[in-house]
This record gives sequence, structure tokens and C-alpha cells, in this order.
Amino acid sequence: MATCANCGRELQPMWKYCITCGTRTSVPLAGALPSPLSADPEPEVRRVNVLAVLALILGCLLSPLAALFGHIAVSQIKVTGERGIVAAWIAVTLGYIWLVTLAVLVIAFVTTNA
Repeated sequence: MATCANCGRELQPMWKYCITCGTRTSVPLAGALPSPLSADPEPEVRRVNVLAVLALILGCLLSPLAALFGHIAVSQIKVTGERGIVAAWIAVTLGYIWLVTLAVLVIAFVTTNA
């Protein structure tokens, strides 16, 4: 019977980890039965959409362009399945807030100085 390289405890043939110390067994043991729990799939790593991050940064910098970049990021995320949908929608909201604020300030400036 095989033993754990870390703690020395005997290992069962189907174990991928030592139940005492948690160390991964180095070599699959001969005669080990396949188990549905033994499959260790690699986690899928999804990237964050760069345009969503850029739009969020623009939204924090008080730029109305955040709405434009946020909408583009949302459409890209729907196609590619990347992460960042929440950041993109926050950027869209901030972009429209800054656009309305800028419009109100320009209208107030034009009407009071005319």
C-alpha cells in the first residue's frame, strides 16, 4: 500500500489527496478505480473585458464618454462571455449622469451670460 510523502499515512488507491494532511498524491496509484468524484476539471478562467474597465475609469473621471464605452463593452460581453457586465452597466449609468450634468451646466452658463 502507498503512503503519503508528507505525513506517512497509508493511502487508499482511489484517493487523490491525503485525508490527514491534504497533500496531493504524486502519482495515480495502480489499480485505482475511476470515480466521478476523482475528476478534477480545470476551472475555466474568464477574462475581464478591457473596455468595461476603461469605461468604469472614465465614469469615475466624470466623463460622459463612459456611456459610449460602456454600451460597447456590454455588447462585447454578450458576444464573448467575458466578465465585467456590472462594471459596464455602472459605467453606462455614470456616463449618462455626467452627460446630463454637463448639459445642465452648459445650458445654465449660456442662458445666464447671454
